[in-house]
Amino acid sequence: MKQIILLFIGLFGLLHLAYAQESRIDRSTITIPNSTRAVMNLKVTDRSYLPMKTFDQTANAPLVVKLKESAWAIDSLPKIEAPAAQEMRTDESNKTAYGEKFKNSILLGAGNYGHSLFDFNASQSAKENKFLGVYLHHDANLFGPVLAEYSARSQNLARLESRSLGRVNYWESTLEYKMFSNYYYGLAEIPSYVKASDLLASYTRMSASGKLSSAKKSANSDYILSVQADQLTNPQDLNELVIQGHGMYAHNMSEKLRFKLAGDYIYSEFSPNATLQKWNRNLYRLNPHLAYKSSRVSLNAGFMFVTEFDDPLVEKTSVFPMLQLDFGASDYIHLFGGVGGDVQFNSFNGFLKQNPWMRVPSQLKNTNQVGHVYGGIKGIGGNKVIDFEAQYDYAEYSDLPFYVNAVTATNKFDMQYRGGLEKIQVTTYTANLNLNFTSQFTSSFKFNHVIYQQLGIKFNAPHVPATTLSWINSWRISPKFLLAPDVYWMKSLYALEPVKNQLIQMDDILDVNLKINYFIKRNLNIGLSGNNLLGKNYQKYYQYQVQGLNATLSLAYSF
Repeated sequence: MKQIILLFIGLFGLLHLAYAQESRIDRSTITIPNSTRAVMNLKVTDRSYLPMKTFDQTANAPLVVKLKESAWAIDSLPKIEAPAAQEMRTDESNKTAYGEKFKNSILLGAGNYGHSLFDFNASQSAKENKFLGVYLHHDANLFGPVLAEYSARSQNLARLESRSLGRVNYWESTLEYKMFSNYYYGLAEIPSYVKASDLLASYTRMSASGKLSSAKKSANSDYILSVQADQLTNPQDLNELVIQGHGMYAHNMSEKLRFKLAGDYIYSEFSPNATLQKWNRNLYRLNPHLAYKSSRVSLNAGFMFVTEFDDPLVEKTSVFPMLQLDFGASDYIHLFGGVGGDVQFNSFNGFLKQNPWMRVPSQLKNTNQVGHVYGGIKGIGGNKVIDFEAQYDYAEYSDLPFYVNAVTATNKFDMQYRGGLEKIQVTTYTANLNLNFTSQFTSSFKFNHVIYQQLGIKFNAPHVPATTLSWINSWRISPKFLLAPDVYWMKSLYALEPVKNQLIQMDDILDVNLKINYFIKRNLNIGLSGNNLLGKNYQKYYQYQVQGLNATLSLAYSF
């Protein structure tokens, strides 16, 4: 613990000292297409932190450095988020179909552990209301500290995007093809007779999506219609098809009051292999509610109706209240809270995104959030240097999924569901603190602590850290030089030993990373990222140690 505290103090002191050195900067927008975690894509520390919501901040055209957000999952299960705030949209006079006009870029990178990286973005906008883009991505490296060919991973992706803005409708569509593979290397010792191909897990995913919405946000009525289809396959004849449809209609009842009707439909076909029967699953969701918004109060109230069935003759319907409140106690402080519930549709594709070492399940269940209450406070300093958010969250679940090592194949993971008649109680405390000292130096802290109850005798949530803490910084030393150190800490990690069925406490994770970017020209930069600087072979998932100190050198050009 002392080591962690000294490390945080030392890094903060270094950044504070550097902040005192003022330099002249070019106040413009610079896009950096690579970032520390993105270039290595270590699944064990994938992290995802959404920026804090702010309200009515004014800016004086500061330098904006755009880094790709990293993804770091702090839970080993799909998190059921609170329903999105139903903001009433305001007039927009400058909406275009393409967003940022010039977003073409190419990136090449290479590093130790056989790391190779390639990113290519190209787009064309012949007219102001037409857009067509293509994105290509390759990322491959060795994942763990074992024989090279046994811990390799790779990912290849191609995506087409199109957008069109008309007088009445706005249309978006994407088509994506992705191939990804890795190896089940989580063995105490790999026998000599085992070939790398025996441990290979490879998948192909095809995705297509379309979205239609009203072009005029100032209209009395508004609508959104979207559909997305994902198909996951592998050489062993796995086939999972998930089709998701969403619709929303809103009508202004007065200047401050709006009626909204949102609905979802999810259909899935799941076949573990060619010999087993195809399994069809369905889920409907309907959410009628009223949205009220004034200068100080934002209120959404209604109901959530969810119907799910695997067999057309056996349906399960749940009804949840929906209440969301955001109160501006002052120009700088907001209080918020709400109650509700929902049903999470679980799929193998969704589980695989978090843990690539899962084996194909024989059963899939949805997670029922039978009750949910949350509240908190968020604010921003008068000088806009500090903004913060703190939240308390309590929810009860049935069929809450956890990753556990398989009994018959300990290097693979199964999904174990907890919570039946006796619901699982989950209490979460979160806090965010952002420090925007200048456009040259920003620092962000995030804290998360989760408590599980009613999991069973001597059962802790496996592969879910009780406490996580992150510290992310961006320091622009000069117009050409950008430094971005970050620290991640995860405490109280447990695993369930499959053979003896005993709980094992794993070591805490302390992950220190550093990213350096040097801008040769405005649209040409060279980057160096160092990950796991402490060189520890820690494990987020039992028996899957990760590589030690690794670095990647990249060159990016935008046009």
